[in-house]
Amino acid sequence: MIKAAVLPLKSIDKLHITEPLSQIAEIRLRAGRPSVAVNVFGEMKVCSSAFTAEEIGDCFAEICRYSVYSFEEEIARGFVTLDGGHRVGISGTAVTKNGKIMSIKDISGLNIRIAHQVRGCADELYERVFSRGLRSLLLAGKPLSGKTTVLRDLARRIGERHRVVLIDSRNELSASVRGTPTLDIGLNTDALCGVEKSEGIMLALRSLSPEVVICDEIGDDGAAVEQAMFCGVKIIASAHAGSIEELKRRPSTRDIVPFFESAAVLGERGRLAEYRENR
Repeated sequence: MIKAAVLPLKSIDKLHITEPLSQIAEIRLRAGRPSVAVNVFGEMKVCSSAFTAEEIGDCFAEICRYSVYSFEEEIARGFVTLDGGHRVGISGTAVTKNGKIMSIKDISGLNIRIAHQVRGCADELYERVFSRGLRSLLLAGKPLSGKTTVLRDLARRIGERHRVVLIDSRNELSASVRGTPTLDIGLNTDALCGVEKSEGIMLALRSLSPEVVICDEIGDDGAAVEQAMFCGVKIIASAHAGSIEELKRRPSTRDIVPFFESAAVLGERGRLAEYRENR
């Protein structure tokens, strides 16, 4: 059974999960329904009796450290990150102003995505892409394909010998506590937490002299990516897509694909499914 000592939440004590946490990808809590654990193979198992709306509210308050207003910006983006890098997605009623989501109220569901440190999971990709030196890489995959875990391991391996800056917008990659990473991101890797990708890339260029910048879930950040590459800095970034052709068609990524020297797609559990070099 998962205890509060494993995840930093006392309000989930009623969960009964028999698989080790290393095999769990998500825990989904929904008001009025039993919770469900999703393992790394995508299998779903009921793991509690129904959560009441009050219990969901208590859990949400604990996630926000009993100061919801302190997390307004994160809540507006639909998630809050726990210590340890675990990201909690939020479902409920969106509060909008001028077409922009300002907050989420009437919280009805919480999706706890479990952060994993899997040393060696990026070995295949590292040998395929970086055996002849540093390259820029756009890493694609479907949800739960392991992109974040693989990026973290790439930072660890590349950071053994090169200067790396990790743009950790959601604090999932480094799981920093008061600015100090709690996961192994590499000897020569610096983490910039809580900053958006474009701003973080430019900040890294100005002040941290990176050879490589790594960031998760890149989107409309083409100008910053281009600027970094013109400065001789390699970018390693991830994006949601099931194939390289999808990367080229998606509005948020199609314009930046040509900037990258290589592109890869992860299949199940972080395995390399497709790789292509832009010559």
